[in-house]
Amino acid sequence: MLNLNLSDHAQQRSAQRNLSNEDIAFVIRHGDRVHRTGVIFCQLRSRNIPDKTPGNHRWRQLIGTTVVLCKCGGCVVTVYREERAFQRDCRKAKYALKGNYCDHTYCSSG
Repeated sequence: MLNLNLSDHAQQRSAQRNLSNEDIAFVIRHGDRVHRTGVIFCQLRSRNIPDKTPGNHRWRQLIGTTVVLCKCGGCVVTVYREERAFQRDCRKAKYALKGNYCDHTYCSSG
């Protein structure tokens, strides 16, 4: 189990989107990662689901879920569900024009 630090915004969004901490950890562990705009986008795609997962398993409902991590990967900034979002996120600029997106101790020290 991952030790997840969720921002207040991420806690609110995960509750609205019915995502548990286990769901978020699964997306982080198995999803595709892209570093853009000073954050890390982790999205679960159908090809990331383990092969022996039954068709009606909870993990299959997570396809299209994106977890946005701070630049060091220690804090969840937000979560959302949209299958086409990963294509859009991959086209974003590689680096942020502004400073830090996260104020937790991991990012502020680096």
